[in-house]
Amino acid sequence: MRLIKLKKVILIFFLFFFIFFIATEVCIMKYLKEYGYGIKELPRTTMVYFHLSKGFTVGETNGVSTFIGRHNYIYDRVFEKKGYYEYDRMGLAGYYKNDEYNYNFIIHSTDYWCHWFRIYQMNNYYTIEEF
Repeated sequence: MRLIKLKKVILIFFLFFFIFFIATEVCIMKYLKEYGYGIKELPRTTMVYFHLSKGFTVGETNGVSTFIGRHNYIYDRVFEKKGYYEYDRMGLAGYYKNDEYNYNFIIHSTDYWCHWFRIYQMNNYYTIEEF
């Protein structure tokens, strides 16, 4: 009798998890489409949301890479691990350097964001995968 109850509890747990996962995917896809991206970015964006990835590059134009990252800003710690420190911030743009004299790159938090992810831009041919 206890085994049957345990199986029902496990089944209900997996059913709720499955519904949560599908609802999350639908919401993420809605915002990806709104911001000009598609199904190709969905799996990696889901990994970003579930904290399995820091982010991934979705495009690069004239030395500026665009990447999808977490909506909560974690990148100060990520860059510090590689020896880059924020030395100035102007609004949504953070300036980072690894020596005393020159900045190396700027990371700009765009206005495209939602609960699940945010879109960022980095200059000077840097990509988030380097960090």
